[in-house]
Amino acid sequence: MKLFGKLVNFEFRRFLPIYIILLIAVFLIQAADVAFYAFMMKSEITEAVVKHGISKERFLLDNGYVSMSNILSSSTFTLPIVMAAVTIFIYILFIWYRDWLGKNTFIYRLLMLPVKRIQLFFSKGATILILVFGLVAYQVAILPALHVLLKLIIPVDYRADLSIQGMIENFYYLKFLLPENFIDFVINYGFGITLVIVLFTMILIERSYRFRGIFMAAFYGIGSLILVFSPYILQGIMKGYFYENELLWLQFAIAIVVSILSVFFSNHLLNRKIRV
Repeated sequence: MKLFGKLVNFEFRRFLPIYIILLIAVFLIQAADVAFYAFMMKSEITEAVVKHGISKERFLLDNGYVSMSNILSSSTFTLPIVMAAVTIFIYILFIWYRDWLGKNTFIYRLLMLPVKRIQLFFSKGATILILVFGLVAYQVAILPALHVLLKLIIPVDYRADLSIQGMIENFYYLKFLLPENFIDFVINYGFGITLVIVLFTMILIERSYRFRGIFMAAFYGIGSLILVFSPYILQGIMKGYFYENELLWLQFAIAIVVSILSVFFSNHLLNRKIRV
């Protein structure tokens, strides 16, 4: 377990410089979007109330209160968090291939470590999970700071303040990543973990068989995808035989089976077939 922790720490530190840049970029872009929106609304308030003498009540009736909910759904606010998520997704592929890059192939050293090779698989998967949870936690943590920025610019009489929970509910991506129901949380991340495991297995297939492995990996990925969505295919054939929640749980159960089989297959490849 100690060596596994070291492996996770090592993998995390390799991505840490890029990760820090991503987090800083997320905050700066979102803060700039909040500030731009707040100053724009303050300008409208000043022009309407001060210059044209419109009453506060009339302005609020026509325009509504200024709130974080108006910003959280904007494309400019969500763009940096989406870009960060896409970067992490790309790293799911690069986390393996970087070990084969360079003059002195680093994968030799990893495979010679005195640990079971499947621990390399799990350490990389755990790193991806930490990166995702860290990004989600960071986004939640900076929401109050962004709200404070809005409060500093917009007068309280024209502002509708939201709690952290209220901001999460108005932020589509966070609402998906942090659902109120624990079961939904398990299902959402369960499917995500399955995706990572299948992608890792596809990479190991390609690394084991090289040119042939490209087609084998594609076939494996497509086959896994068909299996996971097979309940909905079956539903179409049987004309609505299952209830919607039954379909979801059946799909989730299949995803778990696919994950387990992929781990066993990956273990076989790492011990018997992997080429460096």
